Amino acid sequence: MLSVEDVAAHFRLRSDTVRRKIRSKEIHAIRMGRVYRLDWKDVWMAEAGPMPRRSREDRYKEPLISKRQIAGSLRVSIRTVEHWMAGGLPTRNVFGAVRFSPHDVTDWLRLMIGSDLPDRWWTR
Repeated sequence: MLSVEDVAAHFRLRSDTVRRKIRSKEIHAIRMGRVYRLDWKDVWMAEAGPMPRRSREDRYKEPLISKRQIAGSLRVSIRTVEHWMAGGLPTRNVFGAVRFSPHDVTDWLRLMIGSDLPDRWWTR
């Protein structure tokens, strides 16, 4: 089970935002005493994207990244990232905020532009 803080870190949102979404029933959580606990399946359902296959679940537990993070890490403009999105770069919609699985970005860039990105390029 995940804490509100864990989910906020995964989504790259503030903990208050996640709590507000729980109270408004936009994401399912269980209240245990004074704290909320969430399951990964409920987190993924809130991302408005396909559920990960069992073999790829670990990849989707990685914190999501933003357009700004992609642009900064790859030294391209945010507009370039938006062009990639228009060209099919997979996104995750988290309560109206566009986020990306870093592994989806890596796979897409390797396939579409033949990029030889190193593993975990987004953490550098």
